[in-house]
Amino acid sequence: MFRSFAILSSACKSGGATVISSSFTRRPLVPSLRLGTLVKHCSSKSTEVSTQAAPEKTKDDGSKIDNWYTIYHFPSIMITASVKRLKYYPTIVTAVSVPVSIALAYANIWSMTTAEIVGAIGLTSTMTLSLFSMLTNNLVGFVYCDETQSKVKISFLNDKGKRQDRVYSVDDLVPRSELPSSLLKLYFPVKNHENSDVYKLVHRYGEIYDVQTFDKVFGRDVVKK
Repeated sequence: MFRSFAILSSACKSGGATVISSSFTRRPLVPSLRLGTLVKHCSSKSTEVSTQAAPEKTKDDGSKIDNWYTIYHFPSIMITASVKRLKYYPTIVTAVSVPVSIALAYANIWSMTTAEIVGAIGLTSTMTLSLFSMLTNNLVGFVYCDETQSKVKISFLNDKGKRQDRVYSVDDLVPRSELPSSLLKLYFPVKNHENSDVYKLVHRYGEIYDVQTFDKVFGRDVVKK
C-alpha cells in the first residue's frame, strides 16, 4: 500500500501527466472494396465508350431499298422453273429401272428388247431435261429498278430451278453494244463488271412495262423485236 502511494506521489510530482504505452497500434483501414468497385465501374464505362465509338459497317447491297418497281417480266418463268426441277426424277428412275430391266431380261421374265426400250426412254428423257436445264440456267424472270434508276435487281433461275436475286448498279452493267449476239437472237446476255455472271433475258417473248427505263438500263437496240 505504501508502495502504491509512492508511485502516485511520484506521478503527481511529474506534472500529473501519465503516459500509457501499448504495443498494439491500430492500422488505418484501406478501402479495398470501394477501390475495386471503382476500377470495375471505370472499366465497364470504357468498354461502353469503345463499343459506341465503333461504327457499324453496312454493305450497300440494295436490301434497304423498299420501292422497287417492275420493268420486265417473263411470263413462262414459273413453267420453266417447274420443268428444271423435274430433271432429277428421270435420272433416279433411269438409274434404278435399267439394271432391274436387264436383270429381268436375263431371268427370262421379259425380253431383252423390253429392257432396251426402258433404257432408251429413261436415257432420252434424262438427256432432254438436262439439256433444257442447261440452256435455261440464269434465265431472267423479273427485272426491277429503284425510283432513282440507279439500281437494278435481277431475278433469275439457278441450275436447281430456284429463284435468285442480284442487285447491281446500272453503271456496272456492260452495254449491249459490247456484248456478242446470242444464239438465234432468242435472248441477249446481261453481264456486269463485278463478276463473270451472265444472265439470259428473253426480250422477244417477255413483257416490258417501262420502255424508257428498260432502254436506259440495257440499251435502245434491245427493245427492237
